Amino acid sequence: MRVLLTGATGYIADQLLPAFRERYDLGLLDVREEDGSGRRVEGIEVADLLVDDRSKLEPYFADAEVVVHTGHRKPVGTDTQSQYDVERSNVDMMQRVYQLSLECGVRRVVAASTNQAAKWYEQPYYAGLKDRVSPEDYPRPDSFYGWAKAAYEPLGFLYACGSLGRKLEVIQIRIVVPREIDAELFVDEPPERYVRELAGYISERDLQQLFCKSIETSEVEDEYGVPFHIFYGVSNNARTFWSITNARKVIGYEPQDDSEVRFAEDIARLLHRRT
Repeated sequence: MRVLLTGATGYIADQLLPAFRERYDLGLLDVREEDGSGRRVEGIEVADLLVDDRSKLEPYFADAEVVVHTGHRKPVGTDTQSQYDVERSNVDMMQRVYQLSLECGVRRVVAASTNQAAKWYEQPYYAGLKDRVSPEDYPRPDSFYGWAKAAYEPLGFLYACGSLGRKLEVIQIRIVVPREIDAELFVDEPPERYVRELAGYISERDLQQLFCKSIETSEVEDEYGVPFHIFYGVSNNARTFWSITNARKVIGYEPQDDSEVRFAEDIARLLHRRT
C-alpha cells in the first residue's frame, strides 16, 4: 500500500516509522529533513503544506492511497493571540490535507489528534464526577491546541459524509500519553497527576498497531454509511479514563500493553509507598 506520511520528522512519526517502513510503500513529507535530535530522516521530501503551490504538492497526494497526517506547527509565543494564530494555521493545514486528498484520489486520511480535544473532562474526572470519556462525548478543549484538534474532527466529517462530491474516509486518533512515564517527575505532585499519566499511556507498539489498523482496515463506514471515526490512543491500561471500545470494534485494535504492569515498581513506590 502506498502511504504518505506528513510531519515525518516529528515525535509521533518517529515512533511510527519503524512499522511503516516494514509495511508500506512510503512517501515522507515535512518542512525540514532532520528530526528533533538533528538526524536526517531517510527518504524525506521537503514541502510546506501551508504555503507551497498545489502544483508541488499534488504529485505526492496523487500517488497515495492513504495519507497519515502528523504535521503540526508549534506556537512561538505565549500570548493568546499568537497561540490562536498558529493553531488556526494548523486547522488550515488539516483542511488542505483533506482537500488535496479529496481531489487527488486518496482513499483515506488518518490524522494524529490529541485527547486535548476533550481535555476539560479531566476536571470532573479528578473530582470523582466522571470515570470515562468516549469519542462520542462532546468535544471540550481547554486550550487553543485542543481547540484546533477538535476542529479537525467536524471538518473531517464534512469531507467524509459525501457532500463535497465523494466520501473521503477519515480517522482521527486522539493520542493521550505517547511516551514512557518518568515517575521522578511526579514525586512531589498530587497522586492523581501520576494516575492520569498511567490511564493515558500508550506504548510504541500499541501506537503503531492503532495507526496500522486504521490504515489497513478495509471497511470503516459507521452505522449511517459515513466513513468517519475518532479513536482514543491508549494502551490496554487497568486504570482507564479514555474509551477505546469503538477502536476495538471498528478496526480490531488489540493493545498489548498495560501501564499497570509496565510501571508496576514505580506505582508501588509512588502510590503505595513501598520500596
